[in-house]
Amino acid sequence: MNTRKKISIMLVLADVLIIVMVLVIKSNSTVNVKAKDTVSAANVLVNSDDALDTYKDSEIEEYITVKEEERIKAEEEAKRQEEEAAAQALAEQTARLAANAAIDANQNNMPSAPIPDTSYSDVASYAVQFVGNPYVYGGTSLTDGADCSGFVQSVYANFGVSLPRTAPAQSTVGYSVPVSEIQAGDIISYGYNGNVSHSALYIGDNTIVHASTPALGIRTDSMYIMPIVSVRRVAEWNEDV
Repeated sequence: MNTRKKISIMLVLADVLIIVMVLVIKSNSTVNVKAKDTVSAANVLVNSDDALDTYKDSEIEEYITVKEEERIKAEEEAKRQEEEAAAQALAEQTARLAANAAIDANQNNMPSAPIPDTSYSDVASYAVQFVGNPYVYGGTSLTDGADCSGFVQSVYANFGVSLPRTAPAQSTVGYSVPVSEIQAGDIISYGYNGNVSHSALYIGDNTIVHASTPALGIRTDSMYIMPIVSVRRVAEWNEDV
């Protein structure tokens, strides 16, 4: 027990003894209590086991306080590690986007042969035959695996049309089409806050075919799986670039 607690206990006991003395005097009892006896009694109580037991509750409170501080420190450390991991992931994504932008800068200058309007249904029919094949990040193989933009690029390559490699670049090819006028073979670009992160091919009946995720692979889905950023038709792309 520290000195401050001992002093506090002594003062409390002294006050109690004084009160007792006053009450005895008021009742006309004869009490002979010396000052040194009061101090001695206080010292005995302070150093006794009973007095220490009285203050065990404060020790428990101190223990709880220490554990709470340790918990708070652990949470702060976990939060710091999460923030560092998020910052690292953002840096990696920024570097990856920069690399993709460099690729797009080269591919946007590639000539593209216009595709006849009568062939758009053929594009959709050709694309759906690859449903069930795997999704592979960075892939462009319709059989062995492709990601979303790689899938769209490879489908159109079969018809002699060269498309950019990434989803954001594919959202700028050809010309814009209102959703109300969408037709099979159009490219739908998806994303949030106007930032394109996914591309797919419209095949009719409010349905798309796309390379979805590593878990789901190439599949068909509702065209409204994500917010639509743009619908593009590539027939006149060669005239626009």
